[in-house]
Amino acid sequence: MKSVGRWQLAVGRAVLALFVALPLFAEDGAAILAKVDAARNPNPSFAVDVSLTSISGRSTESSKFRVYGKGSDRSVVEFVAPATEKGKYLLMLRDAMWIYMPSASRPIRISPLQRLMGQASNGDVARTNFTVDYNPTKVESENDAWVLDLAAKDPAIAYARIRLWVDKKSGEPSRADFYVVSGKLIKRATYGEHGQRIEIEDLLRPGNRTVMQYANLAPHDNPDKMFTKDALGKW
Repeated sequence: MKSVGRWQLAVGRAVLALFVALPLFAEDGAAILAKVDAARNPNPSFAVDVSLTSISGRSTESSKFRVYGKGSDRSVVEFVAPATEKGKYLLMLRDAMWIYMPSASRPIRISPLQRLMGQASNGDVARTNFTVDYNPTKVESENDAWVLDLAAKDPAIAYARIRLWVDKKSGEPSRADFYVVSGKLIKRATYGEHGQRIEIEDLLRPGNRTVMQYANLAPHDNPDKMFTKDALGKW
């Protein structure tokens, strides 16, 4: 009877430990993701230059943008080059996005999932924060990396699921796989130069890729009024 009692006590402790550990596991995933976002952009109000180079076979296309962000869910993208694109702006407020073109009378609502150029979508350029759009649902350890499964908080978000590899020491992302609602893997991003360079592969069309290069990231005093539809193209 004593041995049975000890066995029951051991099982009870194991079950209790499991239930105690579960919420901590979820919090660890959130903490890792917050560290990733902090590593990518530590400034609450910032500006950064972004260049895109799209490679498709022997064809290469390039564009340049200036991104202004505030907090974790507001950004404005200014089109800088080529000259034919100057005067255009993207406004992103959480998961809602508008484009302003000088030829239009007012900003037009668009999807963050629409391609901006090559394999880079509007949202890829406008958003630098994972925590706003995703919840970590699972964390695994793989050599020197944490591997996070991220589930979209809202169906309107560009990618329904992301599998993200994070360096355990630096907290910087090293790779991300992007899935759509059907569960199909469509894109893969590889991060380099401490997150300043991202190469995006089109897994549906092998050989097509886009390189995003960040430069001159710095704190910038962006007033609240610039993140409104009425302000686009007027500052």
